[in-house]
Amino acid sequence: MYTRKKFIRNVFMGAVAASALPKSSPGASVPTAVAPKDRVRLAVIGKGNMGSSDLQTALSTGMATLAGVCDIFDKNLDALRQQEGKGVLFTKDYREILDRKDIDAVIIGTPDHWHQKIAIEAMKAGKDVYCEKPVIHSLQEGRALVEAQEKTGRIFQMGSQGMSSWGNQLAKKMVEEGFIGAVSQVDGQFTAAPSSLKPFVAPPEANEKTIWWNRFLGSAPKHAFDAQRFLQWRSWSDYGTGVAGDLFVHVIASTHFIMNAAGPEKAYSTGGIRYYTNNSRDTPDLLLGYLDYPDQDKKGAFTLSLSANLADGVSKKWGSTDFTIKGAGGSLTVGWDKVVLKTNGKTDTGLFGRLKELLTSAPVKVSDNEYEFNVGAGNRGAHHDHFVNFLSAIRNGGKTIADTRFGVQASAASLLCYESYLKQKALAWDPRLWKLRS
Repeated sequence: MYTRKKFIRNVFMGAVAASALPKSSPGASVPTAVAPKDRVRLAVIGKGNMGSSDLQTALSTGMATLAGVCDIFDKNLDALRQQEGKGVLFTKDYREILDRKDIDAVIIGTPDHWHQKIAIEAMKAGKDVYCEKPVIHSLQEGRALVEAQEKTGRIFQMGSQGMSSWGNQLAKKMVEEGFIGAVSQVDGQFTAAPSSLKPFVAPPEANEKTIWWNRFLGSAPKHAFDAQRFLQWRSWSDYGTGVAGDLFVHVIASTHFIMNAAGPEKAYSTGGIRYYTNNSRDTPDLLLGYLDYPDQDKKGAFTLSLSANLADGVSKKWGSTDFTIKGAGGSLTVGWDKVVLKTNGKTDTGLFGRLKELLTSAPVKVSDNEYEFNVGAGNRGAHHDHFVNFLSAIRNGGKTIADTRFGVQASAASLLCYESYLKQKALAWDPRLWKLRS
C-alpha cells in the first residue's frame, strides 16, 4: 500500500539519488551549475517528516546550502546537528532564523496552525518562503498571507509538488487539447490500513524536557502536555486540518493547475470517526468531499469527488499520485510519472503530435482505445522539480508554479470540505472573493 510513510521514504531516496541521474526529460526544470557562493542559503523551520524530506530534496538540487535548522523537539535538532559542519544555526526559536541576515529562504514544515504566521513574519523579514500545505489553518487566514507576499514581493511556493510533475503537465496539455472532451468529474481517493487501537505509549525521548510544549501550542487552545498530540498533531483540529488539509489538498491543487480553476462554488462533505474511537483524534478518519466547479475556458463544469478512509487496507489508493479526470470523450488517470488515456471509441492517435514537446518516448498502446504515456528515464521527480522551480525563482526573479494566491485557493478548497463536515451542510463559496456566500 502507498502510505504516507512510503511516500516520504521514496521522496527521501529520490532526493539522495538525484545527483546521480542525467538531465531531466521535457516538463522538468533543469538548473544550470551553481557555484557555492551563488547558492540559496536555506533554513528549515520544523524538521519533522516533511520538513526533513523537503530539506534533503532542496539540497539535492545543488542550488541551495544549509544555513539554519529550527525545531522545538531536541531529537530532531540533534539528529541533524551531528551530520552538519560549522556555520549552521541550530535553534528552537524560529525568530532567530528570521533575524539572520545570512539566510535567504526558509522551508516551513511546522504543524498547520503555524504556517500562515511564520510565513508572514518570514516574508516581512526579507526571506523567501517554501511552505508546506495547507498554507492556511482557517479560511480567514488567506487574505493576510496574500497581502503580505504582495507587499513584500518575496518568492513563495506551496509544498504540494504534484503540479511540477511531468504527469500533471501532460494531463494539463491533454485536457487543453480536448483529448477527453468536456470534463465532468475528477476523482481522487486515499486509503490506509488501520493501526492498532492499543493505548498510545510515548517514546522516552518525547517528554516535557525535550519538547517546547508552549511554543508548539502557539495560538491553539491551552492544553496540558500530551506527547500523542505533539507527535500525531495531524489528527487534531487545534493544530492540523485532518485528511482534508493533509490529503485532499494535493488532488485539489493538481486539479486547479490542470483545469486552470480558481476554486469551487460549492462544497459538501460527510464522514466521521469510524475506526479510531479510542480518543486519539478529533478529526474524521473517513471523509467524503464533493466540490462543484464552474466551467472555465470551456473545459466543462465539473465535480471534484474526494475520499479518505484511514481504515481501508485493501483498496491501496493514494490520490495525489493516482487520480482520474473524466470527460465526455474519455478519461485520464494521472500519476506523477505516468498518464493513462482511455477514449470512448478508437483513440485518434493523430492528436499525439500536439504533445511532442512533452514526450520523450512513444505512447504504449494497450488497446485501440487505451494508451499509456510514461516519463523519460532521466526525470528526477516532482519533488525535485518543485524545488528547482522555487530556487530558480529566487535566483532569477521568476514566478513559482504554486505561488501564494494559488496556495490559498487550493488550501481554502480543502478547508471547505472540513468546514462542511463540521457544519453538516453544503457551503456556497465565492472563489474570487474568498468568502462564504449566504
